[in-house]
Amino acid sequence: MKNESDVKEWLRYADMDILSANHLNEIQYPKPLEIICYHCQQAAEKMLKALILAYDGELQKTHDLGLLVDELSEFVTFSEDILNAADSLTPYGVKIRYPQELNIKEYHVSKALSDMKTLYDFVASKIKELQTPISIEESNNDKNI
Repeated sequence: MKNESDVKEWLRYADMDILSANHLNEIQYPKPLEIICYHCQQAAEKMLKALILAYDGELQKTHDLGLLVDELSEFVTFSEDILNAADSLTPYGVKIRYPQELNIKEYHVSKALSDMKTLYDFVASKIKELQTPISIEESNNDKNI
């Protein structure tokens, strides 16, 4: 993976969105439903962009998770669960920024959090597959054995 530092940076930002979404969902009352869904979409977007970089792809300036999935389709196969998660999160990236665009309810938040986790697990497994295993010699050299 040539872009390892960039991949880690995108994942670090995704982690901040994940933490924010979970914190707002668990702590704040009343829950800011729109903002939680927004952070779920942002986390998913950043995770998918990290995966594109992990495959040495070019990033698009888009909030459309479907376009990011399309770009990744030359590298990975997506299950229906992943495609549906990306599709359901996409509107929260732009429309949620404007009043009265979406009518968010509690069940939307639960689904957005679940979809975010689905995409997180998928991206984490793909990035793990791409990482080069450390040889025994390298591992021993690091420990000065």
